[in-house]
Amino acid sequence: MRFGKRRNGIPGARWAAVCLCALLLSGCGAGQDSLPGPDNAAPDYSGIILEDDGIALTDAERDALLSQGELDRGLSKADLMEVQKYFKFYVHGNRRTIELNLLRSRPYIAYARKVFREKGLPEELACLAYVESGYNPTAVSRSKAMGLWQFMSATGRQYDLAQDWWMDERLDPYKATRAAADYLAELYDMFHDWHLAIASYNAGPGKMGRALEGTGEEEFFSLCRNNDVLDEKRKLRPETMQYVPRFLAMCKIMRNAEALGFTAAEPRPGDLVSAPARELRARPGTDLAAFAGALGMSWAEFSAYNPAFKRYITPPDRHVSVYVPYHAEARADKLLRDGKLSGRGWATYTIVRNDTLGKISRRTGVPVTVLRQANPRCEPLKIGRKLRIPGTGKGGEYMIASAKSSSAEASPAKTAPAKAAPAKRAAARPSGKSGAATAVAASKKSAPAESSAKKRSAGGTRSHEVRSGDTLASIARQYGISLTAMRDANSHLDDPHKLRVGQKVNIPAGKRKDVMYTVRSGDTLWSISRRFNTSPGEIRSLNKLTSNTVRPGDALRVAVN
Repeated sequence: MRFGKRRNGIPGARWAAVCLCALLLSGCGAGQDSLPGPDNAAPDYSGIILEDDGIALTDAERDALLSQGELDRGLSKADLMEVQKYFKFYVHGNRRTIELNLLRSRPYIAYARKVFREKGLPEELACLAYVESGYNPTAVSRSKAMGLWQFMSATGRQYDLAQDWWMDERLDPYKATRAAADYLAELYDMFHDWHLAIASYNAGPGKMGRALEGTGEEEFFSLCRNNDVLDEKRKLRPETMQYVPRFLAMCKIMRNAEALGFTAAEPRPGDLVSAPARELRARPGTDLAAFAGALGMSWAEFSAYNPAFKRYITPPDRHVSVYVPYHAEARADKLLRDGKLSGRGWATYTIVRNDTLGKISRRTGVPVTVLRQANPRCEPLKIGRKLRIPGTGKGGEYMIASAKSSSAEASPAKTAPAKAAPAKRAAARPSGKSGAATAVAASKKSAPAESSAKKRSAGGTRSHEVRSGDTLASIARQYGISLTAMRDANSHLDDPHKLRVGQKVNIPAGKRKDVMYTVRSGDTLWSISRRFNTSPGEIRSLNKLTSNTVRPGDALRVAVN
């Protein structure tokens, strides 16, 4: 999901050149045999041009290429030939990438398929993470997209992935998977076509809409064949045109991995995620360093299961998810419920004469807002009082340094504060059995959230009974309200990403305004939706349209948002 500027394409006239492209496509460079760690970039597929390798397909390879799932059925011969380039590229010349991808995905693939299935989406969308990150949960792109699903910062926040001083939930492999499913569902609602929705995940829906509008096409491969007629503002980048064929090739390979002779690479001693994970809820301000120690886990091992955390302490203002090996679930649950974890994750700072929170912030590297969060009754400051300083990790070791000052103007070198640099995370390197699913423990909302929800309900909300395939976003569009308003009205839900059929959700009070619009010459469903701040999917739904085609003179009902 990277929208930044890319390098120019690299032509490949011979198989040797294609092998060079393989290194670029894999994102592993010369170190392809090693699993990427947190400092490795995400795969970069900038403008690669492939030519056929000249090697004939075996019978097994031909059967795999011609196999069809929900997302690659009905391809024309020309479309299939485009997919074949990437199929042969991986199967003939880059098998090690597939084997490493299979290894990395072991802890996550079953959960990803389950999420897409429960949301009524094609399960093979789980293969998109192979293309995005190679299933590396700590992957970071040049444009700072992060995690399994390569969310940019703004898009991540739009889908409730918290990013603050304490943690970056784009790196939470489970929460990011749920967010990716919601985003892909919305993109499908916009374009009513999975190939266009998947391409939009890479290019952005605005870019895809402008390209469709400029060509008048309604299908991905035909749009690519007419890309040259577009001006530079609307033209798709080579990376986007290659994105869907690469994804479809990966679907065909993973669907037939055993028949094609692929097995996961062998795990090595340094691979830290060695068992399926269980998801639990931690209270605000939980000492994660003490928690990990009580479970007999090093910080490096705990961080591999929980790459989203930047600190030894969970945020003091909210409950969050933590993940532990399945065999440690009972012990971990008891520790979290007892709430007696303390000591290892905190440093201390002793207030001296002339101290202010600003000075202490500069010395410790901890923002003033965080100092106040961790020490809610610290003001006014008093000489000799100790402040709690959230610790952070370095090199997988605990760093619980005291931040005492010997004079009013002690230098940072003398105070030895707990540093604020993010913890150095080890990549989550999977092994274990591929069929492992993640069990999600029920979470309890705090009393203020429950009270707020009751007030909103008393203010006059309607209810909606969840049907198969419903998401919070699709329900919001159905009633013509914002997704934010829906989330606010349903803050009582244990998990708004996991709606159950028959469940009741609140619909905020308010009336949607519909207008009638007469289609003009040059209009497309996409241009009309942009004019009224809605989506093509919503217009289709309101007017019971079965395609994106509209003609001058057509009367359309449009929801004004």
